[in-house]
Amino acid sequence: MGTWSALAMVLALGGACSSSNSEVKPDGSAGATGTGGNGGTTGGGGSIGTGGACAPRASFAEASHVVVEVSWPAGLAAMKGSGQLHIWGKAVFTASGNTLTGTLQACGIVLPPTTLNALGGGGMIQIEVPTTAWDVASPPTFTIAGTQTGPNVGDTLTYNYAALIGFTMADPTTAPWPASYTGITMTNDADGDMNPGLTSIPRSGTGYTLPPTSIAQSARADQLYIVVRQVTTAMLTRTSCEQTSGTATFAFLNNHVIGCHIMGGDGCLPKDVDFIDTQRTIYDITGATAQTKIIDETATCADVRAALPM
Repeated sequence: MGTWSALAMVLALGGACSSSNSEVKPDGSAGATGTGGNGGTTGGGGSIGTGGACAPRASFAEASHVVVEVSWPAGLAAMKGSGQLHIWGKAVFTASGNTLTGTLQACGIVLPPTTLNALGGGGMIQIEVPTTAWDVASPPTFTIAGTQTGPNVGDTLTYNYAALIGFTMADPTTAPWPASYTGITMTNDADGDMNPGLTSIPRSGTGYTLPPTSIAQSARADQLYIVVRQVTTAMLTRTSCEQTSGTATFAFLNNHVIGCHIMGGDGCLPKDVDFIDTQRTIYDITGATAQTKIIDETATCADVRAALPM
């Protein structure tokens, strides 16, 4: 089991704005139904009518927020724990009858901190992806497809997607996950900062510590470059003409640390990357709730996070 948490997915129903180098085991079941959120920019069309009838939409955009309940056992230098992952995304759909197709953009993630034991030097590790990473001119987007029973209150909506952030791979829905970061060969610069993968920043100060690059703790990393695979299905019920809530399940939620930067120094050596990557925490998913809200199709990731806050 790993020592430091870096990114548990990016995305479920949408994606990420802060992160960790963790890998999540596939979950076996979904959690309880979530509730709708407030705020954000609301799209046009669809008002509640008699019997919950809503105007159908030929196209629409939704903000999504998934809350994932996770736990993890004790590791070499980390204590066992539990907490929540919060994940945001923006989906833009086109409807052909009750068949939905579109694109998904990752918009944010918040992870629980991991507490280090005495061997790990104490303190907490928490890795965050800056919100600016998701507001770039050409953010990564992914194909999303689904079906609905209708546009009305009480109708259901189901969709699925495979998201690869910072890299590509053949057949992401079935391919085995490489045991080492060296198995990730086709990387890209997800956030346009001239570093491979997605750049995440470990929190420091006030009880938080940077991840060490060896058990000797002689150097610590102030940037981690990560890649993420997430294969997710959402099962939702329309609670109003503007909102849905329900559950999410994960076929895969994997990641690797493919590079890093030493505090006060240069880029990490392969041995440093290997140490951090092999110490990543593997979460167990115990349940996941999801909610969505109609937003304007021109909405930004900031609008998405504001529409469905923590």
